[in-house]
Amino acid sequence: MTGALEGVRVLDLTRYIPGPYCAMILGDLGADVVKVEEPPFGDPTRALPPPVGEDSAAHAALNRNKRSLAVDLRRPAGVEVVRRLTARADVFLEAFRPGTLARRGLGFEALRAENPRLVHCSLTGYGQEGSHAPRAGHDVDYLALGGFLGTNCDREGRPVLPMTQVADMAGALVATIGILAALQARERTGHGQFVDASMLGGVAALMTVPATRRLAGREPADELTGAHACYRVYRCRDGRHLAVGALEPKFWEALCRALGLVDRIGRQWDRGAQGRETITAFERAFAERDRDEWVKALGDVEACVEPVLDLDEAFGAGPAAALLAEQPSGARRFPTPACPIRLNETPATMRRPAPGLGEHTQEVLAEAGYSSDQIAGMRESGAVA
Repeated sequence: MTGALEGVRVLDLTRYIPGPYCAMILGDLGADVVKVEEPPFGDPTRALPPPVGEDSAAHAALNRNKRSLAVDLRRPAGVEVVRRLTARADVFLEAFRPGTLARRGLGFEALRAENPRLVHCSLTGYGQEGSHAPRAGHDVDYLALGGFLGTNCDREGRPVLPMTQVADMAGALVATIGILAALQARERTGHGQFVDASMLGGVAALMTVPATRRLAGREPADELTGAHACYRVYRCRDGRHLAVGALEPKFWEALCRALGLVDRIGRQWDRGAQGRETITAFERAFAERDRDEWVKALGDVEACVEPVLDLDEAFGAGPAAALLAEQPSGARRFPTPACPIRLNETPATMRRPAPGLGEHTQEVLAEAGYSSDQIAGMRESGAVA
């Protein structure tokens, strides 16, 4: 069974997390993805511990279904290799700061002149325009400037950093959607286009509801911040926690009855002293049993209450375990989150493990029309590895 993107060629010049994840999704969906890496070290995620076999776990989890080409873009011969590959590609994915590739002769206009059907996606921190466009940044910076950190604080008002890279992953998904949209548009128009995706744009998308409400003149919404008894995290007797999302009246009533707090029915939105009293009543109730005792007791109660799981629990026996797949890594396999896009006729697949640095240099260059002698000469000069 072929993938949805069978026949689509992707040239991936990105590294770290956002771009590689985007390119991996395209690869999972059937695209032929060539990962362009700079010798001698390649993508920095290769060095992140712990290892999975001979691979870094992080690198393996972000770069399956790709071939690796090691090429030095600081050398004219290396730039020429990329230009030749791009001339026959469908998608060119990069994450350089605006203007960097144009100075090397690999900007959108130059590449489009040779391949009018090319979809060029640039995934950056802040996009192509604006005062922040040339600035460096990381996930925490994008979350800060997008309002995410400032609206996710602890009881002392200190911003809470998430363990996962929220902005990076949001930016990756935005880039993926943009690329797929541009490929679909190309079916009608016959030509490609430039996709401007950014991590800040991904954060802004995540903040759509609270930001819009605030911009409409309302004070920042607090319904989902833990300010109310019906939507917050409660500590149990054993120090573990339960997540309560009993927003609707029927869920709140069911929870109140299950906890023997019928006097609190209809009071989930209380504020001030009364709201604090309701929260305190629920805190005391949940503190009377261990987390898993509550899970068992509330298992048949429709109240939107679930245990807060750590990673071992979530991907060990929790519902998220069903979202894992066995990925190849050399002679072994290891579990990792599967492609989040599920199609019943052209499903995503894990066809090959993350490649070694430059593992497919010879193969990719031969496909592009380079002779063995030319490839050997480029290796000797250091243009490829």
